Amino acid sequence: MTAHVSLAPTTLILLRHGETEWNLSGRWQGQAADTPLTALGREQARIVARRLRSYPIDAIYSSNLLRAFETAEIVGQALGVAPIAEPALRESDIGAWTGLTWDEITVRFPAEVAAMVAGQDVRRGGGETYAELQARLAAAAEAIAARHPGQTVLLVSHGAALRSLVAHVLDASLTQLNRIAIGGNTALSVL
Repeated sequence: MTAHVSLAPTTLILLRHGETEWNLSGRWQGQAADTPLTALGREQARIVARRLRSYPIDAIYSSNLLRAFETAEIVGQALGVAPIAEPALRESDIGAWTGLTWDEITVRFPAEVAAMVAGQDVRRGGGETYAELQARLAAAAEAIAARHPGQTVLLVSHGAALRSLVAHVLDASLTQLNRIAIGGNTALSVL
């Protein structure tokens, strides 16, 4: 007699963290900035938690950065599911770009911006390339999915991180990462 293996697909629901002050001011946060949610960001998390009640969420994994984990805790409390911190779901390492606006980045790092606009996968601010970010997120998502066959899992992460994961699933070019729409703060995407 052979063992039966479940072939049911795992559903991953991607959730971008709630609003932070740096989102409002247009500052790039990356993984070096551990910014908290605003009052509106916490309210966004409560609202999305109500939306998620219609899904059978079996597990919640979150970036361990404050803005994502705080979002995951608010959602998890409403759903009765304790979030699990997963550092591999962190935002991209953007090195010296951390805390800068796009206008400041274009002035201080014109060569990196020009290379990026030309389609090169650069180490933004000396940090990660998009390919490195995507490899990290894809490996984490695949490992989490393997632990939860046939279940529905919420992944709470960040804008560029989630776009890189969606690009991986769609086999889309990383040079077009900014064209992958995952929505604003607390937007949901289902894989």
